Amino acid sequence: MRAIWLIAKATFHEAWRRRFLNGILVFGILIIGSSWTFTYLQPGAELKMLIDTGLGAIRFFGMLIAIFLGVRLIPDELEKQTIHTLLAKPVTRAQFMLGKFFGGVATVFANVALMGITFFIVYTIKASQFQKIAAEAEEGATYTMIFMSANIAKAIGLAFFELTVLVGIAVLASILFSWILGAIFSFFIYFVGQMADFLRELSSPEHGADPVSSIIFGVLYRILPHFEIFDIREKILMDDLVPWSLLGNITAQAIIYIVVILMIGYLVFNEREV
Repeated sequence: MRAIWLIAKATFHEAWRRRFLNGILVFGILIIGSSWTFTYLQPGAELKMLIDTGLGAIRFFGMLIAIFLGVRLIPDELEKQTIHTLLAKPVTRAQFMLGKFFGGVATVFANVALMGITFFIVYTIKASQFQKIAAEAEEGATYTMIFMSANIAKAIGLAFFELTVLVGIAVLASILFSWILGAIFSFFIYFVGQMADFLRELSSPEHGADPVSSIIFGVLYRILPHFEIFDIREKILMDDLVPWSLLGNITAQAIIYIVVILMIGYLVFNEREV
């Protein structure tokens, strides 16, 4: 465990020296902060637009960070030949890969936390203004800021688990391909994974799918991570309560995805010459 911790710690510190990733984080924070400018909308619509934009920005920029970080974690060590020094010590390939993965996850967590804090600051100020207007109009000033804040916190938490899965995919892709092809592969898996329900419809004979297409789309539906389940913005915008049971179910699926991806990654990495 000590070897994993040391590699993860070094990976975390190294990640913060990557200007490109820091640039993505800064741009994401600026986009979230700019949602302050939706003043041309009605207060209720403005608040919902802010929530939709803010949570969408966290997922989008988090996705960019997760992929571009993940696909470079192992290839950089190969290019610099530092992996030979590490593996010459009492460090197994499994420990090396897990250390890199957890270091990447810690970096993603820090980035999501910074964007989430920025969003909560903007949201809290806007929600307070909305409550004052609602109170003056006698529309129920307790528009459940606590209720909405809890839902938003759950959405940010699910975004983190989504990005953790994506880091695992990016690390696996970087083991299989060059980092450029790994990034393309990761983007492909992510965006196709957003369309899992569409793949299920395409695989259904009821929608006119031929046997071959039905098998292909059915297999894709079953093996690809269903990234759309991590996006609960629609529930939040509909003022629906996001139950803890749903949160637990999605988190459990994320953990299963991560375990399977890391196992596949280890099997491939263990057979690869470095």
